[in-house]
Amino acid sequence: MKKRLIVACGSGVATSQTIASKIANMFEDDGINFPVDAVDYKSIQNELPSTGIYVYVAQPDEDVLEKAQELGVAVFPGIPFLTGMGVDSIYSQICELVR
Repeated sequence: MKKRLIVACGSGVATSQTIASKIANMFEDDGINFPVDAVDYKSIQNELPSTGIYVYVAQPDEDVLEKAQELGVAVFPGIPFLTGMGVDSIYSQICELVR
C-alpha cells in the first residue's frame, strides 16, 4: 500500500492540517516516508481513490465509509491525535499499514 494518508475536516485547513502535521512529524521521527495530506470533507469522495489511509475528524457518513471499504481504504479516527488519548494504539495500527 503506497498511496497516501489523508486527514479530512470540514474546511481542510484547521483541524485536519493540525492532525496531518502531527502524523507527518511522527512518521518523520520514526523514519517513515509516506505522504500525508489535509483535505476538506466536501472533496472526500474524489480523494479516496488515491488514498490508502483516511483519518477523519468528524464521523464520516455511510456513503463515504462504504466507498472507503470498496476501495480498501483503512479508516481511523483523528481526534486521538488532538487529545493524546488512545493515540498510541491508532498510530501503531497506521504504522503497520505503511511499513
